[in-house]
Amino acid sequence: MDQGLNRRSFLKLGAAGSALLATGSTLTLLTGCSSNDGPAAGYRHFRQQDVDLLTPLVGAVLGKALTDVGASAEDGMKAYDDLLDGAMPGTRATLFQILDLMQLGAARWFITGTWASFAEQSEDELQQTLAHWSSSDRGLSQMAFKGLTQPMFMAWYVKPEAARSTGYPGPPQVIITPEAGIPAADTAPTATS
Repeated sequence: MDQGLNRRSFLKLGAAGSALLATGSTLTLLTGCSSNDGPAAGYRHFRQQDVDLLTPLVGAVLGKALTDVGASAEDGMKAYDDLLDGAMPGTRATLFQILDLMQLGAARWFITGTWASFAEQSEDELQQTLAHWSSSDRGLSQMAFKGLTQPMFMAWYVKPEAARSTGYPGPPQVIITPEAGIPAADTAPTATS
């Protein structure tokens, strides 16, 4: 059986995902889970319900990357919020639709495989949830997993202190030598073919 995702399957997946998000968004509006009181204190984009939902997840996803530089899950959330500052409005809107959907236990079960909110799970349970969620064969689950976790990594490792913890010195810097006034790249030469 072909495991690839062809155009027809992709369109079906997109339609199903849109329908589920629309249904979930409607339900969250009706139940009041989607109330938008504006950003939480200290945040530019994330609402308080988003902070409550995502902080345990950020801590579990980034784990050692945070502790290696003496940071907390809250620091990871602030980095995530900073990343959203540069995101396109449509991208932010889609992220908030997923977050609204994740507020509902039934939708969270369908997407992640667990009814319990991330804050109610122990560290081990949360790691099991992440393992189950990341290996799910549901297209919507995979999209939600990648849509929430990949930006966490991008947001964290764009921070200079976090990037240095990986052993990567950062992008090459151009240094102007005073003798010649010629820019010289502060990198090792690359091989040419």
